[in-house]
Amino acid sequence: MLQKRFEINSDQHLKLSLEAVKHIQAHPYYQNAKVIGLYHPIKNEINLLNLIDDQKIFSLPVVEDNHMHYRVFKKGDRLTKSTLEILEPQDHNIVDDDLELIIVPALAVNKEGHRIGYGKGFFDQFINTNPHIKTITVVFDFQVLSELPVEKHDQQIQTVIVLKGEHHDC
Repeated sequence: MLQKRFEINSDQHLKLSLEAVKHIQAHPYYQNAKVIGLYHPIKNEINLLNLIDDQKIFSLPVVEDNHMHYRVFKKGDRLTKSTLEILEPQDHNIVDDDLELIIVPALAVNKEGHRIGYGKGFFDQFINTNPHIKTITVVFDFQVLSELPVEKHDQQIQTVIVLKGEHHDC
């Protein structure tokens, strides 16, 4: 999946990322949420950071003591590269209790909303601990597989948006 993602040229990647932003903005979970968790894209993930121009409170995940939390993120904020090579905000409060929606990255998903990430389990743990928070993932069409290995700690994503315009609730 990583190799296929890296094969997407920069023009197509930008076009699909902007399309993803529009799909998210049109989704009721997003429209009804005031405090939203995003992710900072790595390894040619879909870039959703254009959402921060909307009138909402955004946050990015940070990993501290083997637990993931979300800190407020505003346009222009300084980000620090973590030991996991992910850019994280440092200057704002943790907003885990205020989150209404998180947009979760994925390497692959199935139609039931199970996903494969990078194998550390931080998002699964966070979703399990915060089941009231709505979840969306956005993937390229080639990232949707008919079968995925699912372990008992894996958490389902409620909505999968598949770029080429589809989305469905899980």
